[in-house]
Amino acid sequence: KQTMRFFAGSSQLSSSPSYPSTTGYSSSGSSLLAWTAISLSQRRLRFAPRSSAVRNSRPSFVLNAVAHPDYDNSATVATTSIQSTTSSSSSSSLLSDWNPLEKDIHNWLTSSSNILLSDATRPPSNEEIKTLQKAFALFYGSDRNVEEAVNLLTKSIESWEGTNQGGDETAGLYRVRGDAYMELTQPKLAAGDYSKSIELLDGPDGNKADPEEKPASRLGHGRAIRSLGMAATKEEAKSASIDYAVYFSLVSRLDDDNDKEAGAMFSEAIIDGIQRNPYAAWEWGMVNRVAGDYDAAAEVHRLAAKAFEEIGDKPRAVISAMDQGIDLAAGLGESNDSKDNGAKLTMAKKILEDAITSDINVEGRDVELLQRVVAKEGEARIALSGVLWNSKEKAGAEAPFGEACSRLDDLNRDYREREQERIKKGRMPPPKVKRLGFSIDDIVGADEASCSRFKNEKFIQEKLVWPEGLQAKVN
Repeated sequence: KQTMRFFAGSSQLSSSPSYPSTTGYSSSGSSLLAWTAISLSQRRLRFAPRSSAVRNSRPSFVLNAVAHPDYDNSATVATTSIQSTTSSSSSSSLLSDWNPLEKDIHNWLTSSSNILLSDATRPPSNEEIKTLQKAFALFYGSDRNVEEAVNLLTKSIESWEGTNQGGDETAGLYRVRGDAYMELTQPKLAAGDYSKSIELLDGPDGNKADPEEKPASRLGHGRAIRSLGMAATKEEAKSASIDYAVYFSLVSRLDDDNDKEAGAMFSEAIIDGIQRNPYAAWEWGMVNRVAGDYDAAAEVHRLAAKAFEEIGDKPRAVISAMDQGIDLAAGLGESNDSKDNGAKLTMAKKILEDAITSDINVEGRDVELLQRVVAKEGEARIALSGVLWNSKEKAGAEAPFGEACSRLDDLNRDYREREQERIKKGRMPPPKVKRLGFSIDDIVGADEASCSRFKNEKFIQEKLVWPEGLQAKVN
């Protein structure tokens, strides 16, 4: 019969710890450590109540043992309770003279405590709860003050981390502060908060979080990087691309088993997720363009166009289709295979030409949206002109370039005339909200459209998100 010693931190338990059985009889003797239960809070592993105040009230934990069926259960019951905050430094020094079985039990106990029992030292105080409530009210309520909400959220995060509250709750606070930073047009700070939220949600407490938190944090981080446009590094853009892919997997109605149809670039689950949010899909395409993955960018924009078409959104479907062509134009010459380059050139020309002509029947009441369609058409025509020029079709390149300049200048002239009419009649201008510009609804409109803008390198990079290769083709 093996004699075993049980430790919690540096405190040794009696050689035969035991626990009053829920069936009415006692168990003791030569025991196997079976499970750890939290005292006072009535918490059991994986079945914690949602309330922090209840869940986190844990001054100590009780180590319990269940008798092995081969041994007698006649010994007197004795329950041992050890404070969970004891130091582990002295127990480490004892490991040297333990036998392998004792070491295994010690390692199991300490690793389980670290992973499953990451509870708070105390529940949040009333003052801390009030601070958090005020932060939410200032961010989500009618009397909004986002700057002050950020300050209070920062205090709440410090409180939650300082008292070791659940990682799922702390992740939610980081995600909300990330949303607030996005509203304050501070995408780099937002990206940092979303990254921390993702880290916590991928940790031990992540499975206790609200199911909406993981996709929200992933989409938030992806959009924060998307907001940087061409200022984002390729590494940042690739990271954001992963965020979008994970987001679509999480919101999909299908299990992400990575099943793909023959020749498909993405799984059925991701494609289903794209159909549920084509706005985010368009953004994903733009992130892939910044990352230099032009084939993926073109495919995502194709899927976005299809998804918009299916919900009856013809204008945004046309914009997405034109961006698919622009992606292909940007990727020309990337391959060392001349045959592959030739095939891509043919495809880029066809998709651009088809997308340009597809906007003829675009109608709607949203004037600004229709203006963005015309502006995107001008952009696509200039991209096509660059493609034709670089493929030695100089005569063919002149026509789309001239048509683009004519339509863009007409669009800008119409905008200025509308503005003059508004001022003459004394009508108030529409409210201008400062935005980060990650959405399909933030692309160039009538107020910025003009052929001369395409000579401005900053405009091409920041507003159109054109890589250097495509800029060189047009120049």
